[in-house]
Amino acid sequence: MSEDAYTSTPVDRAAQDIREGGADAALAVAVQSYTALAGHVPPGDSMTAEVLPVLWSVITADERKTYPDRLQEFINRYQERLARLYTEYGPHSAIAQHGRHELFAHPVSLIALERLSTVRSRFALAAQWNGELPDTWLNDICGPWGIATIL
Repeated sequence: MSEDAYTSTPVDRAAQDIREGGADAALAVAVQSYTALAGHVPPGDSMTAEVLPVLWSVITADERKTYPDRLQEFINRYQERLARLYTEYGPHSAIAQHGRHELFAHPVSLIALERLSTVRSRFALAAQWNGELPDTWLNDICGPWGIATIL
């Protein structure tokens, strides 16, 4: 194991995997599904670049191989609920004009919602998110998804 494996954080290692294309298939599923559900893809999506390493860090190496399929299954299972969510909180909603629920304006929100859908993933996500990204980004999607805020 390299020295970097001991000194880098899980988020750093996830960011490296993303740079090497490790999350490309999952992100493609998220973008395609998000476009269909929300009718919007933000130009120059810098939030994805910030959020994806944190999300990817809570998906184990074993899970990463099949994660695009898992994400697609999640989206298929909750398609109607997700469509309502993006209508109410997405980039074209009245609430979006108030500067809250920012994560709903980005395809990576689908990966965040999938991670929030299980207790184990939820707590792992909270642990990695804390101190890396603004708490409001994650907490603002928790309530609409039907769980208590976690940060």
